Amino acid sequence: MFRKTAFDPAQLIGTNLPENTTLKGELKCDGNLHIGGLVDGQVECAGSVIVSERAVVRADIRARNVSVLGTVEGNIVADKVEILDGGRVLGDVDVMDLLLDEGGLVRGHVIMRKGDVAPLEPLAAYDAAAPEEDEPAADSLTRPRDDSAAS
Repeated sequence: MFRKTAFDPAQLIGTNLPENTTLKGELKCDGNLHIGGLVDGQVECAGSVIVSERAVVRADIRARNVSVLGTVEGNIVADKVEILDGGRVLGDVDVMDLLLDEGGLVRGHVIMRKGDVAPLEPLAAYDAAAPEEDEPAADSLTRPRDDSAAS
């Protein structure tokens, strides 16, 4: 009556760039992204980005989760980053949760954030013509002054 079906994790990947594929430019996706080839430019993904063993990403990556098994030459901004054995990040990592596996490498700054981060909006709701005025500019934020150190 009920038939068990095998779970295929590849069904969770919405966009796949296989080996021997080169992409130059800006890549945006709503779902999950698997990179097996070469990407040169910018990557923005509302879901997860997986950089496989033979992949080379010469781009800044912004995503919810990033798993690196290959090479990323650029900065990563994400909620969670996993740099697994053989994975290399040559750039800064701005993250809430970081997993650096034995054999993984980060050559850059690691910025650990606390608290909630505004989620990426799906591309269907993206409207470049209407900037948000409620959010302060990043350069207008300052640290609180510590007067106790002066005395």
